[in-house]
Amino acid sequence: MKKILLEETKLGKSMAVSCELVEDEIGLFISTVDVSTICVFQFEEWENFIRAINKADEEFKGLFR
Repeated sequence: MKKILLEETKLGKSMAVSCELVEDEIGLFISTVDVSTICVFQFEEWENFIRAINKADEEFKGLFR
């Protein structure tokens, strides 16, 4: 079973991201002009990754408050 969680989405001039679910793994695809990478997460790893990104985002936003 393959489910697209996020169609390829441009983040800027030279960066895009997409995400899909295949059985019990979540694939995160990041591509730039220079390099492309795929990160594969188990569900628990994905949850930890999202928590870490949200924490970094809060810290980032705090710099501008």
